[in-house]
Amino acid sequence: MLSITQMKFISILVFSIFILSCRKGPSLSKEEVKDLSQNYIKELCKKNLECSAQYLESLPSGEQRAAKSGFSSLDQCMAEQSNQSILPDDYEKVTDQQIGKVKRCMDDLLKTPCSEMEQSGGIPSCRELFPDSN
Repeated sequence: MLSITQMKFISILVFSIFILSCRKGPSLSKEEVKDLSQNYIKELCKKNLECSAQYLESLPSGEQRAAKSGFSSLDQCMAEQSNQSILPDDYEKVTDQQIGKVKRCMDDLLKTPCSEMEQSGGIPSCRELFPDSN
């Protein structure tokens, strides 16, 4: 037979497990989700600048100046994308699956050469982030 103290402990334990299992949102904190989204935008801007620089180098010198005026700096790109988020704005709607897709895309973005991205039409793992645009 269980004592009253043991029954209270078991009740609190069961209630705590129930509360934790009902928690909404991802396993990352709200701040970590925000940082991940910002880091994604930053890495995307960096990759765009890297690929743009390679493209400019491939042009004849006479065409480089005209083409260069259309490219932005990292700060400009970040400012233009400041209102963008790769993850849902509502923290409770962010899933660990979405977080995994963003991380996989960022890893692939860093590893994939610009020429390969151009030939394949982007990065497959990043296209998964935007299923409606495929």
